Amino acid sequence: MRFVVFLDIDGVLNTRTTVKRTPYGYTGIDDARVKVLANAIEKCGGGDIVLSSDWKVLDRNHDDYRYLVSKLEQCGLKISDHTIDKERKRGQGVKEYLELHPEIEEFVILDDQKFDFEHYKKIWERLLITNGIERAEFASRTPAVEAILFRDYIKA
Repeated sequence: MRFVVFLDIDGVLNTRTTVKRTPYGYTGIDDARVKVLANAIEKCGGGDIVLSSDWKVLDRNHDDYRYLVSKLEQCGLKISDHTIDKERKRGQGVKEYLELHPEIEEFVILDDQKFDFEHYKKIWERLLITNGIERAEFASRTPAVEAILFRDYIKA
């Protein structure tokens, strides 16, 4: 793993206006937003997806999880791993994941909420706050190069 995208789902690959539904009736995933993600990762030279979303707690055989996997696969994407965090401490989950995987050289985080990310400078600088992936904005006033490039690839 050289480059990793820590991916939230709700608010990134869908929004409140998303019409599609999961098999269990929750907000579904927009195909166009998955394509934007796939194109941005491709422009970065490829990378792995680490699920940081609450979707990570679903059993891998759960219909909604399989739905997510199938949506990503349609664009050639797959989930490589997931973070482990509790009580909505996603920043801590990303920090601990990076400590366990020193081979990760570059990363960005796509999320629609700030959680505790701001407590970790290196992580905060790589956070893109979204309202749908196409509306990604820097969380930090001084974003890392990875965040700048990834946002540019999303907008292109």
